Amino acid sequence: MAAPSSSNPWSSLLRSSALVLVLKVAGALGGYAFVWVAVRHFGAEGYGRFELSFTFLSLLAVVAKWGFDGVLLRELPVQSPKSNKALTRGVLYFSGGFAALLMLLLFGLRTLLADFFKEPQLADDLQWMALALVPWTLFQVWAEHLRARERWVGYGLLQSSVLLGATAVFIALGPESPADSPSLYVFAVVSAALLFWLPSFLRGDRRVPGVVSMRQSLGALRPLRSTATSMFLTGTLFMVMTWSDTLMVGYFLDAESVGLYRVAFKIATLITFAQFAVNAQIAPQISAAWKAQDLDGLQASVHRVALLNAALGLPAFIVLTGWGDFFLSFFSENSTEILEQTGLLRILCIGQIVNALCGPVMYLLNMTGHESSARNTMTLAVVVNILANAALIPTLGLEGAAWATTLTMSLWNLWALVAVYRKTGIRTLLFWR
Repeated sequence: MAAPSSSNPWSSLLRSSALVLVLKVAGALGGYAFVWVAVRHFGAEGYGRFELSFTFLSLLAVVAKWGFDGVLLRELPVQSPKSNKALTRGVLYFSGGFAALLMLLLFGLRTLLADFFKEPQLADDLQWMALALVPWTLFQVWAEHLRARERWVGYGLLQSSVLLGATAVFIALGPESPADSPSLYVFAVVSAALLFWLPSFLRGDRRVPGVVSMRQSLGALRPLRSTATSMFLTGTLFMVMTWSDTLMVGYFLDAESVGLYRVAFKIATLITFAQFAVNAQIAPQISAAWKAQDLDGLQASVHRVALLNAALGLPAFIVLTGWGDFFLSFFSENSTEILEQTGLLRILCIGQIVNALCGPVMYLLNMTGHESSARNTMTLAVVVNILANAALIPTLGLEGAAWATTLTMSLWNLWALVAVYRKTGIRTLLFWR
């Protein structure tokens, strides 16, 4: 069968994806630099405590957004500029206020959580992560606004890896005897970045005339509450599934084990490195094509994405599984145990390549109005992930967590792949024509 045709040519996909990929490469280098600096300055244990506290930051940011960031991504490409301005401001007001309440909650529970994980020093990390919650949430909302409007430079600059990269520079140029954890430095960087971006938040789209009041902005959210809640449940379940292995390693093992596990996990995500750029570019197009009922064009775009994911992901998988010890060696100066995690890395790589080859399945469900299917998929994945981690970590240690992650990642991708075909008729696998 001939390759599908579409009004969205290869050149458009490659051009916009390449721009996002360049920004992703720059940001990811900063993210990996952060891991490198954090492990060398604070050891695997200090880095592990950071990852535990960062888990709570990530989960609470999802709660604060309540799915409205996904609503922005789906609605902005098809609404009028004035409606977009009101909707964006409404999401910023809502998410910022909710994040402030959650900040107080995390701050108050920091000692209790530290006792739960048997890591007294974790309370300090959680303190700084609580204070960073509001700016972190606002950045994520604004990033989705820029993404929906295909402003790729701003979107790339607001990725978490870029902020962590800036933190790495801050730590490296700071005093020779830094604080006990990188969490303080993360708070300092995101706070400074918020001051830089605040005028953009307040100004909004200058091309749209008129003033939009807070009441009008929050009112724009009302018709979209049901959609946002469905996306929130899916996003929350996805974050729980993503971070439950980290939390359970911290509970069953210790902070140093968390550090070792997260280093291997970060390296494994190199397989889906380019997938982020490709999928980021296609997400707004999915919404627009589905609204226009251009199914042939949508299928053609998804097919091109599958080709790019396979072309970029498979070589990365081969390199990482064959020469994983080479990549681990970059982080092993102060911890020889990191170099011993080659088997752990290979297990995690299996899940990542399945994720890459299955394509943008969750975007397809969420952007085509099938949020309930996405939510059900994530519900199943969370249950399997928690049970698998609980069963395998006590017996197999870190490799048990890796197998649980790989099993769950493979399960939800394949499950969602089938759901996408049943709901939309779109085929996401490269060889499924």
